[in-house]
Amino acid sequence: MPRDDDDARAAPRAKRSRTRAGAGATPEISVLMPARNAMPWLAACVESVLTQRDVALELVVGDDGSDDGTREWLLTLERALEARDSNASSDAGTRASDGFAEDALTGDATRARRRGAEDVARAASRTCEMRVLLLDRDREGKSPSGQGLALNACFEASRGALVGEMESDDLRPPDAFRSLADALEANAEWDAATSRIELCGTEREGMKRFERWQNGLLEPRELARGRFIEIPALRASALFRRAKLEELRAKTPEGALYRDLWRTDDGAVSDFATCARGTPAPDARPHRWWPVDSDFWHRWFHHGFTVGKVPRALYYWRQYDAQSTRTHSRCSLEQLRRCKAYFLVAAALEGQFSATPLREIRVYSVGETLRAWSEAVRREIDCQCPRRRPSDIPRLIVAPRAHKPAALCASGFLARDVDSDDDSVLRVFAFGSERPRERVAAAVAALARPDRFPHVFVA
Repeated sequence: MPRDDDDARAAPRAKRSRTRAGAGATPEISVLMPARNAMPWLAACVESVLTQRDVALELVVGDDGSDDGTREWLLTLERALEARDSNASSDAGTRASDGFAEDALTGDATRARRRGAEDVARAASRTCEMRVLLLDRDREGKSPSGQGLALNACFEASRGALVGEMESDDLRPPDAFRSLADALEANAEWDAATSRIELCGTEREGMKRFERWQNGLLEPRELARGRFIEIPALRASALFRRAKLEELRAKTPEGALYRDLWRTDDGAVSDFATCARGTPAPDARPHRWWPVDSDFWHRWFHHGFTVGKVPRALYYWRQYDAQSTRTHSRCSLEQLRRCKAYFLVAAALEGQFSATPLREIRVYSVGETLRAWSEAVRREIDCQCPRRRPSDIPRLIVAPRAHKPAALCASGFLARDVDSDDDSVLRVFAFGSERPRERVAAAVAALARPDRFPHVFVA
């Protein structure tokens, strides 16, 4: 969802101002969608959700103070759906196509498909419904807190035992939610199911590499270990068991499922996703502010929840120049690194990498990457050790090691560098490219006792 401002200025006010009249039985799936000035992609996005097959679904949209026609379009569609449901003789909806036309997939706003709300209502499946929540911003309209706040409001209003998400500029094939629900039924040990993705719109080589990497992670263990490299799956592509989301919410400060961390003008960091209860909740130190999706996945894995991936592309991720992942400072490499470092150190101090208390985090890389990662980890140790580490355990230290992947993979290097019986040292391999990571992983696997070699790959 695009963002207008770089820093938070004031807390927004949220209210539930409208609910769908005559709602039927409890849906199987609730889809949460924050929307903020979502034109011109909105119509194609909403239609792709409301034409889902073989599933009872509710789309709960939280409009975050839109002023580009998004709110009016959504309310018109809501009324059209209500009128359709009250007319027993109306059509049952148009069968959704398995493919999307070029004007639905484009990243060029001037070529985007423009569908009227009444047209989308006629195409909608009889088993799909929609409700719109109106969220008021501050008087100046400058609060950037909408995504987390809107998602929390939508979650509170939703009813399904399974909960999915949707970004207001993306697309779903018509069998997406049925396929994800079937995957959860077939894999009782999964707490959530996600899918492969397909890029559409303005593609760039860097994003194609990310798509290929992410689509290669399928099993829960792979996804969990990949979180320190990048987000291992798009959060909006997932379908979660509601009970697990409730558990995660209970483990989150202020009891908000989604957190929305922003640095304010005075340098503090607050969670603006809690604004529905009054004022933003003070959160942490000035450097700890990062995107909602990164924060969510790290909390999800940190608390031991699992997710598996369906080996099909069930989510079309639109790429265009104005999207926040390309333009916003809290999506910068520096802030993403700080997020990963925070959760890496937290996991290390809680014994998630080794049953033996760690005495050292050894960072392997070169140049600026080595410096930046060592600094980020050291900063988090300074912040977290005093309150997480018992006073009778020696202080955890950071030990940078300047080595290229080729040196690490040289014959016997890692075996000479480590006592295989010592699991009190966590090795952090900070390499951004996939091929070097694969080479180092093969060298680690060749050790005599790789199970006693605590390590993690980061990027």
